[in-house]
Amino acid sequence: MQKIQSKLKLLFIFSILFFLSGCEEFKDVDKDVFVSMIGIDLSEDKDKPYKVILKLFVPTSSFKQNPEANYTYLVEKGETLSEAIRMLETHIDKELDFGHMKLIVIGEELINNNKTKEILDFLLRRPDIQLISWITVGRPNAEEIVKMVPAGETAAYPSLYNYFDGNGTESPYIVTTFLFDFRRRMMDNGLDPILPIVQVSENKTTFTVNKSFVLKDKKTPFELDSLSTLVFNTLSMNVQMADIEVNEENELFVARLDKIKAKNKVKVQKDNQVSLEIDAKLVGYIAESENALNMRDLPKYSQLLEKEAKDKITKFMKLLQSEGIDPIGFGLKYKAQTIHHKRMSTEKWKEAYKNADVKVKVSASLKSTGSIQ
Repeated sequence: MQKIQSKLKLLFIFSILFFLSGCEEFKDVDKDVFVSMIGIDLSEDKDKPYKVILKLFVPTSSFKQNPEANYTYLVEKGETLSEAIRMLETHIDKELDFGHMKLIVIGEELINNNKTKEILDFLLRRPDIQLISWITVGRPNAEEIVKMVPAGETAAYPSLYNYFDGNGTESPYIVTTFLFDFRRRMMDNGLDPILPIVQVSENKTTFTVNKSFVLKDKKTPFELDSLSTLVFNTLSMNVQMADIEVNEENELFVARLDKIKAKNKVKVQKDNQVSLEIDAKLVGYIAESENALNMRDLPKYSQLLEKEAKDKITKFMKLLQSEGIDPIGFGLKYKAQTIHHKRMSTEKWKEAYKNADVKVKVSASLKSTGSIQ
């Protein structure tokens, strides 16, 4: 009896396996071509408004034999992004592989025309595009950024990657935005998306990344200059080091910060009166000065740094309030700490945010006046 039951079980298992589909057809690696970055621009054709630019790695058998960068570019227009990609597949004899792509460049004109939702929808629906890809704005367009190959770039790793991966330059002026974070900011109410602006330098040999765009639904994107981008990175804890120029009380010096901590709070009083509290702690040393400095006056220099940093942060917050943008996420923090039936409506919160009282506290500690021997 047990033998019969065992045979029936095996027969049942094999019958199930018979109906299972096999693995997806496997293609050799030499039948794939890898996309390193994608650019999306607004085309001049009204019937085909999207222009897609792909930067493809050219396979090489030996890095030593081909150390210099070598790419192929595909460009196509389409009524939709998917149509443009389908047409690009007819331009090459290999399968387009987006699995290794790390950078998405959107043209500034598309950003100004509020086409980010359509682009985001396309990027998120494709399973072969990584959510950890970086997303940026190309100035004046994406095609110029994608096709730019700086002097000294190698075939193994595009130079533009080094601006965002944390392994190359670590500038406090560079905002790094991942695709998953961009999606979260686009979907959440109370946290506005922010994207770095990439442009080719004046000498046409390198990139410049020191500004950013803050996006707001149904509003023209607001550009943050270099100083505002630096302050945003400082308050958002996106940087570990920064420089602040202090020009107070006949003293002019540059403080190099190597330890930054910033916290923020949202407090709601009666009648929906809101206060935004920022507490920043800065530690560093003096990297440059026009005047002779004395170690005994470090407490004084620290106080001057506190005053300068407080002034810069306050001006930055007033700028955000006047424009009605919130890339730091005070609105999200308000929602997180307030029970849903006691929250203000979206319109009331926007008004309360614009009129909120900003309280900035800065604690600065300068350890030395530098290492002059």
